[in-house]
Amino acid sequence: MTRMVQPQESGRYDDAVRVVQDWMSQHQNDTSQDDFLHLQIAMVYTIKAYHRQSTRDESLRNSASHLEQALNLYAAKKPEDVDDSMLFGIGGGYEIMRDISQKDKCQYFAKARKAFQDQLPLIKGDSYTADGHTTSREPFRADVRKHLASVEEKSAQAGCSVP
Repeated sequence: MTRMVQPQESGRYDDAVRVVQDWMSQHQNDTSQDDFLHLQIAMVYTIKAYHRQSTRDESLRNSASHLEQALNLYAAKKPEDVDDSMLFGIGGGYEIMRDISQKDKCQYFAKARKAFQDQLPLIKGDSYTADGHTTSREPFRADVRKHLASVEEKSAQAGCSVP
């Protein structure tokens, strides 16, 4: 991931994506993090869409494709880890995309909403303890609810039908 940051920060978005794709190709026997890697690729394309209006639509399509791949890989894992925040990341990706997209806003609203709604029941219990430190889950739960409320509000303002 650190090798992806430098080209991304200097505006070489396609190079940043290639770094991750090359790593995935070289490590095909370890697909355990592919959902996360597709999420990272999607974020690079979203940043590219934000900064390069001339290729915005293509970048958003690429971002959506990688978010979908991340979602499918995540679903195939059947995650039950209550500390997993992948759906929150995917929902956030769609939320950002709808903010910069000139079209497909309702589609992005719906996908963000579903990811946030699916994340909430995975946040079980009031706290967790790791390495002798207890952490409340409520701030994460509240953050997911805040993003869900924002998506629902902006969806209604855009005239999108709620499924």
